[in-house]
Amino acid sequence: MKLAIMQPYFFPYLGYYQLLQASDTFVFFDDVNYINKGWINRNNMIQKDKPLMFTVPLLKASQNRLINEIELLDFDKWKNGFLKQIQHNYSKAPFYTTIISWLNNVFDSQHFTHIGQLAMASISSVASLLELEVQLLKSSDIGYTREDTSSGQDKILSICSILKADHYINAINGRELYNQESFVTKNVLLSFIQMPEISYHQWNNTPFVPYLSILDVLMFNGTEKTKQLLQLYSLN
Repeated sequence: MKLAIMQPYFFPYLGYYQLLQASDTFVFFDDVNYINKGWINRNNMIQKDKPLMFTVPLLKASQNRLINEIELLDFDKWKNGFLKQIQHNYSKAPFYTTIISWLNNVFDSQHFTHIGQLAMASISSVASLLELEVQLLKSSDIGYTREDTSSGQDKILSICSILKADHYINAINGRELYNQESFVTKNVLLSFIQMPEISYHQWNNTPFVPYLSILDVLMFNGTEKTKQLLQLYSLN
């Protein structure tokens, strides 16, 4: 079984969903420490020909608290402003009407109170939209090794053992965090996923702006072309 584990991010970039695409089971690492200025509560959309960062406001966010403990701040007010930003920047995108309707349904699907809850819903809703055949779990629901003395790698291997995974896939930028021999000892194949440079048509006569939120990909490509882009990765 191919397993991937990652902190939940809010509508992350295409490469995050390629990790889901490559996995049989994906675990949201929701009971680890929140990361300030990370991607848990923010990302980028396009504004003309430049990236524009959007940030979900949080209440008492701290790296001393777990992701699933961090509450949202004035979410309904923020949501309305965010949707207006989307309209301002994407109303002329080819798939705007379809995707904005879907996005409204995502926000209306439940009452969001915590960033972990919102981020996981953003990812699972995209996975459903793109018909990804992957099981989604939360680390907080798994009885893995949580001792303070345990390294990140120990925790990953503990989850691999509990879920009976024989192949663990990680983002390429985490290569230096893991010891290949430790995985071999546990009979787990360790691979790293890498996305090549991917571009698509955004606006006429505008240089391509890469690594934006998946919302940008969907606005300009729709679901079918986005499914094709998901296949463009390699495992090393």
